[in-house]
Amino acid sequence: WYQRRVRGFTVPVCQFGVVCLVMNELRQIRSVEDFKAEQAEAEEGGWATEKDEIEALKLLLRKVIVKKYNNRHIRTRCFIYLGLFSLLTFMFLYKVGTAFQCQSSLLIAAFEGDTSTATPVHYQEQQKTPLRSNQQQSLSKRKSDSLALNRPLLDFRPEVCKVKKYKPTKLKTSIVIIVDRVPLSALLRTIYSAVVRTRRGSLQEVLLVATPAQKPQIESQLYHHSLSSIATVIEAPAQATLSLCRNIAANHASGDVLVFVPEATEFLAGWLEPLLEAMDDQPNLLAGLAMDEINPDSFEQVEHVPWHLISLPRWDLTSAVPIEIPPHEANRRVRTGPYPDAAPIQTPVIQFSSWAVGRVPFLQRGGLDQGMAGTRSEVPGDLLELSVRWWCCGGEVVYLPCSKVAPVSLHELPNQQLTEHTLTNAQRTAALWARSHMNHFLDRLPTARQGGSADPILRKVINDNSCNNLGWYIANVATDWVFGEKLLRSGVIRSVAGNVCVDNMGYEGRYSFGRPEFYGCHGGHTQHWIWHAATRQLKTETGKCLVSDVYWHDVVTLRYCEEGEQWEWQVVRGNVGKLVYKDLCLEWRAENRLLFYTDCKNIPSQEFTFEKLSA
Repeated sequence: WYQRRVRGFTVPVCQFGVVCLVMNELRQIRSVEDFKAEQAEAEEGGWATEKDEIEALKLLLRKVIVKKYNNRHIRTRCFIYLGLFSLLTFMFLYKVGTAFQCQSSLLIAAFEGDTSTATPVHYQEQQKTPLRSNQQQSLSKRKSDSLALNRPLLDFRPEVCKVKKYKPTKLKTSIVIIVDRVPLSALLRTIYSAVVRTRRGSLQEVLLVATPAQKPQIESQLYHHSLSSIATVIEAPAQATLSLCRNIAANHASGDVLVFVPEATEFLAGWLEPLLEAMDDQPNLLAGLAMDEINPDSFEQVEHVPWHLISLPRWDLTSAVPIEIPPHEANRRVRTGPYPDAAPIQTPVIQFSSWAVGRVPFLQRGGLDQGMAGTRSEVPGDLLELSVRWWCCGGEVVYLPCSKVAPVSLHELPNQQLTEHTLTNAQRTAALWARSHMNHFLDRLPTARQGGSADPILRKVINDNSCNNLGWYIANVATDWVFGEKLLRSGVIRSVAGNVCVDNMGYEGRYSFGRPEFYGCHGGHTQHWIWHAATRQLKTETGKCLVSDVYWHDVVTLRYCEEGEQWEWQVVRGNVGKLVYKDLCLEWRAENRLLFYTDCKNIPSQEFTFEKLSA
């Protein structure tokens, strides 16, 4: 407290000292009129002799010259002091602006396209009543309020994205933001970053979907910050889900391209040009945007690495799982042109919350399934169903590595247990798409045996557009997905010697990305394995196989499947057996979590159960 008060009084004290110095210098300045008055006074007194008069005049002239010289230096020092005073005054006003969150008029200049003169602009002091209670907010409101609206962010895009020249288009963009639980400062920063970092003439509007209770407060802030001309608030019922709110905004939008982002997102430099070029080349595009992350506590920017941009549906249709870019997609991108690293990446599913789509194709294909269960911030499985429908109805689903935004990460960890909303939406997706594979779906998700109903509007859209079925999707798009194939076994591989299971570890591999380990059993997606009947390969839901490591020849790792990578199940007793690979047995070692395979022995550490996932 003491240090804050001392820092607060430092600038005013310095200003007072500068004023005192200026006043002291001004007192020493004497004008030429003062010297003329002295000369007239001397003349009235008369001169004793002509020589005295000459000496007096010389002395007076010397005095005038010296005083003029001193006056010039005094004025120079005064100008220096006044410059210092101006600097201190600017610092003082800057601190006052930060304290009271004042908005600069340069926002209008930035909107007109002159971003070179933009200076830090601050958010006006919010009303005491937040949009939602502080307990429900997942990011630091105090930190968000203290940041400038146009704070600089780093450009982590690949270098090829920065040097590539994108062709101009006439497409207009409508940005859609669903307002739920973030502070108004974060929401305004989202709008401001979109205005400043979007090419002039390409941004049609920013649509904010809010509840009737939130609308007056948001409109007041938009008016105060001169954003009413570009941002519009649309009312939606408080109980409306995220999918329903996005469909409402799509019907109100007037831009050619719809961009859906979370409410606390900052747009990065050059984010729109790759998107509009891709949309201009392929109008039936559903595009996921590459993302960095903003830490919700410190609001620091965190770079995301590019290998996670491909996603596959999970076998139970509850969500999607990120995987590395497969070899066939990497080879396709090499053939796209001189900038393969900047080319769109085809993916079976988009799973992240920042994505874009053409407005007309989106409405023609029925939009999002607004009958899915969820909340205003999340609808589990909505993008999975939309991605499958988009591919099957003649569209293309891609990720754009050069079109990048930075949403605030709300630390939402994946839930290994199925929620009611997740289960309901998976049943709804299966009823719409997996009718010919329903037995496999019910086998994978036993709790879904009660069945689900598909959206009749979407079913009509699928029939009217002569869309392909799920079999076509598996054969042509999700080629690494083994949904519906015949299996010998599926479930959790559990060690008899300890409560540990074989886990693919997702991104959390302790030794390297994607390296499987023995981990405490929890029955989640990362511990589900299948033993494929046709190839006798042991696979994950991402389509990778358990194979020998290239460098550690006694360790098993994950790699894309090749012929001959066969496993055998050697029964020991009952449902207990050994997993045999190249005449060697899988073994758990308590001192090391890696998967070793070694000479087969009659020891408990080489005995496992291959169990079905519990409901």
